[in-house]
Amino acid sequence: LSSKSNDGVETFGENLKRIGKVVCVVDTFHAADALYFSRLWPIFEVFTACRSGVDIEFALMSDMEQFLLGASIRQLKDNIVVDVLTATATDPNDEQKIVDLINTALGGAAL
Repeated sequence: LSSKSNDGVETFGENLKRIGKVVCVVDTFHAADALYFSRLWPIFEVFTACRSGVDIEFALMSDMEQFLLGASIRQLKDNIVVDVLTATATDPNDEQKIVDLINTALGGAAL
């Protein structure tokens, strides 16, 4: 991310629009347990795709198909909560910038 402004965010969003789709490959549908959602960069990618109107697809491991087929709406809702504040990034500066960006957006992380 750019240290001067959100230029890196804008550029990233433009690149996602040009590509037209984000595919998230996750190991489990339970967001709290998914390795994908423990890292801030993938969360930022989904966040940016949502803000840019880019389609998002999820590719799940095959054993999750049975869970999804038998799950209620309540179970699905309870399992897709992503905790941005516990996710991490390798670079502490990126970590803070991403959390701040998501937190200041509508519907951002609650502190």
